[in-house]
Amino acid sequence: MANKRIVYQSDEGIAAVVIPAPDYSGTMEDLLERVVPENCKDSADIVDVDTVESDRTFRNAWVTEQGKSVEVDLDKSKVLAIQKVRQARVPKFVELDVAYQRAVEEDDSDAKTAVVVKKQTARDAPADSRIDNASDEVELKTAMEAVIKTVGDL
Repeated sequence: MANKRIVYQSDEGIAAVVIPAPDYSGTMEDLLERVVPENCKDSADIVDVDTVESDRTFRNAWVTEQGKSVEVDLDKSKVLAIQKVRQARVPKFVELDVAYQRAVEEDDSDAKTAVVVKKQTARDAPADSRIDNASDEVELKTAMEAVIKTVGDL
């Protein structure tokens, strides 16, 4: 039982993964009947644990269908990557706002210009072509992490 999972496509459009409790004594088929909502049973399947995605970076982009295990939807993953970039730049915007205010107080036009350039780079980060051009989840994760690092290094 520990090497099996139940997967199904939830109403939210995300693959649900059911892990049996260690002390569960019934069959996987009985568990599937008990836990999978009636309207989702047409996509439900019992799969080997090693076929379920282990990297949870794009967990909300997991999908499944009858006869398949969990797969990562690349288009949904790109949306999630953009959201993660947006979240990562929030503290940078706060930092840059403070830097700009100091430049205003000091009447330092060079410092203001430098901050404006950095803020524009942060604003443009979610549209980075590396995210859009990624051809698989590994490439997308690498691109997303590079963009987040670029923003963090501003």
